Amino acid sequence: MPSSTISRRLFVFDFDWTLIEADSDHWVIQQLGGDLVKNQEDLFGKMQWTDLQDMLLGQLFDRGVTKQDLENTLRQVPMMPEVIAALRLMKAQGAELCIISDANTFYIDTILKASSHRANAFSRPFFCFAYEIDQLFSKVITNPGQFDEQGRLHVSRFHGLDLEPHGCANPCQPNLCKGRELQKLIDAQSWDQIVYMGDSTNDFCPSTHLRPHDIVLARAELLLEKAIKAQPELIKANVTYWKSAQDVLQACNGIFNISSSKPILSTTATTRVSYSQLV
Repeated sequence: MPSSTISRRLFVFDFDWTLIEADSDHWVIQQLGGDLVKNQEDLFGKMQWTDLQDMLLGQLFDRGVTKQDLENTLRQVPMMPEVIAALRLMKAQGAELCIISDANTFYIDTILKASSHRANAFSRPFFCFAYEIDQLFSKVITNPGQFDEQGRLHVSRFHGLDLEPHGCANPCQPNLCKGRELQKLIDAQSWDQIVYMGDSTNDFCPSTHLRPHDIVLARAELLLEKAIKAQPELIKANVTYWKSAQDVLQACNGIFNISSSKPILSTTATTRVSYSQLV
């Protein structure tokens, strides 16, 4: 479908190792957990992942780790400026952006707010943005993360134990079928094109829900690429592999038919961009 005929685009993103350069669950335990890192490794595959993270967060709380400690740690998670530029370009072009992630609401919200602050400090005074990064996304579908009255963070399954299993035949986690949640977005309204970006096995299911004129942006050399190449007959969409944040920005420019020579949303602070180009 020619880009000129596309008016309604939906971009859907995984979070860990896609929008950020880390796994947020591992990051917190590695930075704050000490010997809990080994506990996480030993219990991997023996406990459901979300339940395991909730247990480890309880152990962190028992050791005196506070909400402020968690926030300070999450604020250090790297989010590449090229990815931020690509997100702002998508929004500026009128696309709708959503996240479907196996992380949790507290982690995602904290990281996005911190990344927005760093990006604005880096860009000022050369850029004027209409949206903070956390405001770019119309919906974030992920596991709930909430603090109790004592200040302990609880993470629970998006698809709870009180519900019937989602029964997906693809390799989805029991707490979240990303394909089912993507299909809800697809059914909610008509989209001219959908772009899904991810890296892992649980990003394979949503990729199978896309149409021939849609796009999968799969991180190269990781599990999503392996899954796609193992069952290519299940993927109807066009697949583009990326390795770096610069690849993501270039792919985004290509989707919108923007020449790489144009300075729209350049990540270098030496390029002046007018406000009208960004809103």
